Amino acid sequence: MMLADDARMPGGFMRECIVTGAFVLLLCAALTASGALRRADLFFFDVVQPLLQRPSPQQIVLIAIDGASAKALGGWPVKRADYATLIDRLTAAGAAAIGLDVAFTHPGRILPAGDAWLASAIKRNGRVVLPAVVADDDGDGLPDVVPPLEPIARGAFAIAQVNAAPNADGVSRSFYLREGPPTIDYEHMSASLLRASGVPFEECDEPPARRDVHWTSACRRYVPLGSAPSYHTVPFVDALEGRVDPGLLKDAIVLVGPTSGTADTHFVTPGREPPPRAGVEFVAQATYALASGALVRTASWATQLLFGLSVLPWLCAALFALGPRAALLACAAIALSTCAASLVVLKTAHLFCFPATAVAACLLAYALSAWRRQETLLRYLNREAERAIADPCLPGDAPAPTNAIDPFRRRVIVMTAMIARLRRSAHLISEWMNSLPEATLVASGSGAVLLANRRALRLYETEAAQHGSPPPATGLHVAHVLREMTASDDAAQYVRRALQTLVERNGITPSNESSAPMDGIEIVDAKQRSLLVKCAIVPAHQAGDAMLIFHVADVTPMRSAERQRDTALRFLSHDMRSPQAAILALIEQRRETPASLPDARFTDLVGHYARTTLTLADQFLLLARAQARSAKAKEVDLAPLLGDATDDMWAHASAKRIKIRLIAEPGMLVIADALLLRRAFTNLIDNAIRFSPDGSTVTVTAGESDERWRVTVADTGVGIPEHQLPNLFTEFFRVDASSTTAGHGLGLAFVKQVVDALGGEIRVDSSIGRGSVFTLLLPRNTARRDC
Repeated sequence: MMLADDARMPGGFMRECIVTGAFVLLLCAALTASGALRRADLFFFDVVQPLLQRPSPQQIVLIAIDGASAKALGGWPVKRADYATLIDRLTAAGAAAIGLDVAFTHPGRILPAGDAWLASAIKRNGRVVLPAVVADDDGDGLPDVVPPLEPIARGAFAIAQVNAAPNADGVSRSFYLREGPPTIDYEHMSASLLRASGVPFEECDEPPARRDVHWTSACRRYVPLGSAPSYHTVPFVDALEGRVDPGLLKDAIVLVGPTSGTADTHFVTPGREPPPRAGVEFVAQATYALASGALVRTASWATQLLFGLSVLPWLCAALFALGPRAALLACAAIALSTCAASLVVLKTAHLFCFPATAVAACLLAYALSAWRRQETLLRYLNREAERAIADPCLPGDAPAPTNAIDPFRRRVIVMTAMIARLRRSAHLISEWMNSLPEATLVASGSGAVLLANRRALRLYETEAAQHGSPPPATGLHVAHVLREMTASDDAAQYVRRALQTLVERNGITPSNESSAPMDGIEIVDAKQRSLLVKCAIVPAHQAGDAMLIFHVADVTPMRSAERQRDTALRFLSHDMRSPQAAILALIEQRRETPASLPDARFTDLVGHYARTTLTLADQFLLLARAQARSAKAKEVDLAPLLGDATDDMWAHASAKRIKIRLIAEPGMLVIADALLLRRAFTNLIDNAIRFSPDGSTVTVTAGESDERWRVTVADTGVGIPEHQLPNLFTEFFRVDASSTTAGHGLGLAFVKQVVDALGGEIRVDSSIGRGSVFTLLLPRNTARRDC
């Protein structure tokens, strides 16, 4: 039969870590290289970007050519003379730099002299940045960069690009600090404006990289956009007519460009319901972020890969050291920690490490681990179940069909058959335990109770209930359970000795030995029961699996029978033999010397010894009857019974001129054997008369005492020494063995047996020279148990 130790669970912690590590590595590399989760990363950026903004040392003002301004100035496009006038006003107001996000690629058609006025105004300011327009006008589909007109561009501080770099989801969050055709790359207008105003910023230190054959770019930066614009907006017409506070414009970077419907370019930017943002507005946000140092750069490919792989050690520790539920929570915590780490890096270093790859690695690694664990467990259970099914069957076991085509169904069939067999085995063991005639406990090598039959539980619960509500015996230490059963520390010492023996034998027994019994001990508990405790060692293939079986047998009836046998042998060998031997001695003396023993004397002596023998036999039979408790009880009244006992002793009392005084009222009912109880009263009265002086009084009274009847027999005799009181009710014990007072030591033992059978109690109060008082406390109005 297959034992539990024969079944080995598949291990391989390092192997599983290597498999998981390889999976996470390949997954992170693939996701990082492909950017498959870039939308998730960008969504994370959109959520946290309000936390990334910083205060800017430079004020940004946007002069917006909105619909109202265009209408007030005669419609779109705005005349170039108006731009010139505005630039002169900004120059007078002390603007730090001016960015014109308006295309001046063709001569003005409304007012030809406007180009010259605009060029002059730009030159007078000296810090105006103009845009380069990216156009596709050659018919070859390739982008062309069209700079402003030469007269206008000549006086500008710089020609810059104003492009935004849309992401994979079509939302514009970023731009390139430098981009353009391979022959020349343009700086972004935000950088040119800060350079013109003298505000320090982080320069682009990357070499241009080709995005395609005809375009290069460098230094992509993400713009953290807040819920509200980070710049001040002024209508174009208000600024042109001087209705703007000069303090707002002084030392400010001013951007001028169309917004709303007048703009040629709109970008979709992040937000809950994002309206299209005009190009000049995006440039204003980018300028503010660049000035405040809040622009975010993306980590390199290698850094992204290392960031994704940073979760690997924690994943291995969580997946293979924790249970399924705890591992799921740990993986979720690791994923959240990855997002938190990405946010910390964004906030402190303004470096964007995409967290979606690491989060996906956490979730997919858990799924892989759960699948591998489940598959491994199923294979293990299926293999062990098939091995268990192949073992010899129990009675009633039917062979399990294992020829199902569906592997899952085959596993279910095998597991069902194995579970059914385990249940039948458990039921068989339970029934076997409960059918044992004695209280039985099975304990592990550490002493914990594994099994307990019904007899053991009843015995344990009965004893433990005296100290409160008893806990279940299973799981407790066997020493504690046996101590409660026997109310003796000897049982606990016996358990410790058994456990020590188990350790010394190392729990292993040769195969030709079925068990290792130990010598038992006999304990007398508080109820005077004789309990025999025995132990046997159940061997095992491995030391840690050895067990102990304890039997607790109630041998009280056997010990009582042994005591009765010893009493009978003593009675026959000594007490009954002595008077018979005396009679034989008298006959031999009469035969040898008839003259020395007259007939009258001989007859008196033989009669005396014969009556002694008869009295002994009568008392012994009554005592045996009381001990056997086989008499039939009925309801009797104590008062008439005491009266009959007093009448029986009248002749004896009269011979010594002793008066018997009886005080008892009728109606004191008990359930008892009338003959035995009457004889018990007679023995007490007889003892009182025997040990009382001539002419004295013996008082017999009966009455109530709490919930019991009280019967007392008091005399004024010689009394009983205190040291002899404990043995007073022992069979064949006499108070004074040298006394000439007749007695055989069976009368009080008989009284004790009768009172105990009724569930009563007997007490003695005696003083030397003052007499003795015997008090019987008998239950009233209760059913007889055994009498």
